[in-house]
Amino acid sequence: MSTNVDSNKDNVSQWVAFFPKCELTTENDECERPVFIKLRHPKTDKCAMYLVGNDGYRIYEVFANKEKCSSWFIGETVQKDGSLQILTPVDPLFLVLPYLMKSATNGMFMTIDQIISDADYPQCNRLVKCCEKCDMSQVSDTKGSEDFQAYRYNEEKTITWLSAKVKQVEIKLDEKRIHVTSGAKSASFVRNSKENAIEREQYTKYAVGLVRDYLNISLAEKLTTHFGIEEKVTPKREPAAKRIKLSKDLPEATEDYSKYLKEKPSKGKQSKLTTQQKCLQKVDKKGMKSISSFFGKPSK
Repeated sequence: MSTNVDSNKDNVSQWVAFFPKCELTTENDECERPVFIKLRHPKTDKCAMYLVGNDGYRIYEVFANKEKCSSWFIGETVQKDGSLQILTPVDPLFLVLPYLMKSATNGMFMTIDQIISDADYPQCNRLVKCCEKCDMSQVSDTKGSEDFQAYRYNEEKTITWLSAKVKQVEIKLDEKRIHVTSGAKSASFVRNSKENAIEREQYTKYAVGLVRDYLNISLAEKLTTHFGIEEKVTPKREPAAKRIKLSKDLPEATEDYSKYLKEKPSKGKQSKLTTQQKCLQKVDKKGMKSISSFFGKPSK
């Protein structure tokens, strides 16, 4: 499906996107057209594109897959932007968590519309409706009646909720027999219990990595610690010059510099004298004192 992102006829920009079928059909009169909005990404805190479904509750993250040289033929026009937009569903709670954690600094219970407030991204108010069908008690303490509820962030509940998400992803990876380790293996290959245990561990690490893509650094580290996964720290590479100095096996010289050195005269050979030196040797030196004698102590 191609969709316009600019209503101005003189400057129409179109995208080619994979849309969920449910968003292209109208279920009832209350349904609206899907809307693209900009929100903060829960991990990077930077601007990201999302789509709110026609029911106002479903939300999708928009991924752009773009080749270096590509374009689309749409009707009788050519769209120079050859990227392909792929929509994937996202649990709204992932997008709400950063706001919920920020509101916890004052330790007070707050309503959802008070929690989700962002002057830089005013379209975030659409998350309020998305949360109506979410169970906020999974990540927060709640207070009040069904008609009026206030929430306060609860880290212990959040880790439990995230752990359940990891397990769900892990089960799906196992069901689809998706190999997440390096190297190709046949899905029909019969593995022993030890190999199955190793693969299960790899599934857990991979699933944690996928969930971490929607968490800030602090919460991601706590989730990793919860599953007992050690993060690999890449050692810092030393500068090339320093590595050469510390190396025992020094590299061989690529050029022979010895040819630039002047040969020292051997003891057996006598060095050549200049014309002035030859003339001085012919002078009669009888009765002459050496110049060093003028600087010595006077004799008594």
